[in-house]
Amino acid sequence: MSFKEQILSKTSFPEGTLCLAFSGGSDSLALLSLLPKERSYAVYIDHNIRDRKELDKEIELNRRNAERFSIPLKVLTIERGDVISLSRRERIGLEAAARKLRYSLLLEENADYILTAHHMDDQAETVLMRLLSGSPIYRLEGIKRENGRICRPFLSVEKELINSYIKEEGLEYSSDSTNTDTFYKRNFIRLNILPHLTLDDKRRLLSISLNIQQLNKRGSAVEVMKGFCYSFERESYLMAPIHRREEALYRINKDLGFSALLSRREIVDIEHAVREGRGYNGARFFMRYNSGMIRFFPRHMNVILPADRSFLWEGLSYSLSDNAFDDKTLIIDFSLIKGPLVFRESREGDIIELKEGRKKLIDLAKEYKVPYFFILEDTVSIVAVFSRLFGAKDRICRRFLGRNGKACSLTEVKTRLN
Repeated sequence: MSFKEQILSKTSFPEGTLCLAFSGGSDSLALLSLLPKERSYAVYIDHNIRDRKELDKEIELNRRNAERFSIPLKVLTIERGDVISLSRRERIGLEAAARKLRYSLLLEENADYILTAHHMDDQAETVLMRLLSGSPIYRLEGIKRENGRICRPFLSVEKELINSYIKEEGLEYSSDSTNTDTFYKRNFIRLNILPHLTLDDKRRLLSISLNIQQLNKRGSAVEVMKGFCYSFERESYLMAPIHRREEALYRINKDLGFSALLSRREIVDIEHAVREGRGYNGARFFMRYNSGMIRFFPRHMNVILPADRSFLWEGLSYSLSDNAFDDKTLIIDFSLIKGPLVFRESREGDIIELKEGRKKLIDLAKEYKVPYFFILEDTVSIVAVFSRLFGAKDRICRRFLGRNGKACSLTEVKTRLN
């Protein structure tokens, strides 16, 4: 049996139109050569993060290979600097940022399936990398053969077989210079660990991923509702399997913008707090329990208000209105505002001048039994503190109170507490 026949015996293509994510490397070139031509095309993503001469040379070779196998090729370009910008903004690595932008473009393609050339060795790398990174058990499922519109036909094909096929066919492929940079953990594992594993070792790692995938199908996932805060029902959480509960906590941590995993100590502390129906104050977020719901509030927020004094941030809206909706709504005379307004969370050392005198917000938070306040401040002082969304009340600075304790302009703060 030829190497091509061996690969095809382990490969199957889904029905419908197929779009191949074509990097030009040996793996994606092998997959390109085996595609059903009548319903396939390829897309090359130029990330604009390597030397321009290297990229142009790679694109030209990719065009020739696509023509050789009669597969239409599209070249899409990411603006220079976008990968680095995303990496810094979301505090993720360059590889992760490039992958995120790449998949966002690929999923815009009008094809039934997006194919990638991930193979058995890639799966072994992924499982090893997650094991060495202390990933939670649900993450050891590794790469799925099918995940929505994403399909990996080569996932049961070993890298050695692909290399033998490429050599047998005399195919010329491109090499990404960043693939040899062992600064990236995946490259370190690929170059320094995988060569020492036998085929049976890789198959065992593949088996681990398949077993975890089956485990992840058991038990319903904890439904996390998103808005200004992240929340779930306490009883649903407690009834879910342990790996589903941990999955919910890790996903909330990630959605709040943290790339570093929660520690085992933090997971245990949160678990105890949920079971006991109490709050938890962590380094990254506050957790509160109320009316059967567990809610996670972000710690970090700082918004400079635009001229119209309104904004929308993660489900929290701030705007001017003409009428008070109830007797608890704060009224602020905006003619007294000095300089730009900032809407932020409270910090240690914050003080507000209230009708009854100066008050440290840390003491006021203890009195109101809230994790923190949202602050409206100008260049002179804190204008108001908001805690109604935590079940307490809002307060206004003394200098904004008129003779009758009221002023003429109205602000409203409201939130979606799912």
